[in-house]
Amino acid sequence: MDIRTKLFKPANAHVLMVSFLLGGIGALLIGMQQALKTAEESIRPSLKAVVFIQAGIPDQQAAKWANTLPAADPEIDSITFVSRDEALKNAQGNPSLIKSLILLRENPFPSSVIIRYKDVAWLERPEPVLSLRNAPEVQEIRWDPEVRSVFRSLRQWRAWLVRISAFAMMMLLVWSLFGVYRFLAARSSAFELFVQLGLGLIGGSLSMATWTLALHGIGPDAALYRPGFVSFWPLLTASMAALATFGWEVPHEH
Repeated sequence: MDIRTKLFKPANAHVLMVSFLLGGIGALLIGMQQALKTAEESIRPSLKAVVFIQAGIPDQQAAKWANTLPAADPEIDSITFVSRDEALKNAQGNPSLIKSLILLRENPFPSSVIIRYKDVAWLERPEPVLSLRNAPEVQEIRWDPEVRSVFRSLRQWRAWLVRISAFAMMMLLVWSLFGVYRFLAARSSAFELFVQLGLGLIGGSLSMATWTLALHGIGPDAALYRPGFVSFWPLLTASMAALATFGWEVPHEH
């Protein structure tokens, strides 16, 4: 077997280019997924509902009522009870309020409950705290509809991107099976298959390096779109593309 001929045949350049291209697409999809996930996590702290309890209810009774909420609603992830004294102390840390609070003889703040819901509540319910609207203990409920809208949009984009990626991987898998068929039908050597997969890994590595270098000069925010070097998806995509192109030949002109 002429190893030099196997390594440097013209078709290998085509395999390398296809692997580089599809590896780059894999890096792009992974980078977009990372960016959307990071954006989603950045607004997650703002996904909360604040329930202000009636002023006439003592803190002890209000805290007892607050502790019953997770059992009544399985979509509640966590609660934080804020007593009247804690609310006053927090307000006193605000320079714009402290002068006004000094003039007051009594604590004007009610106790409250900060409720954090699971994602399904923010995504599927018309209003996460709808079940508490008519509770006699509730004075007022506040939550940010704009933050919820942004969260839902990000999640929808992520879901759409996952579907597109899954469809692309299924098509690539079917394509790679044709390469396996050509390998078996031609009874090729394991060395040829090894060379083919090696070209795929080289093409995938080059695409990831190119993607990283292209984003390097944009700024620190571009790091969100940069797949980690330990990410195997671009390499897997490139390897499958190389396998799919097994048996390609460049016709010779006579």
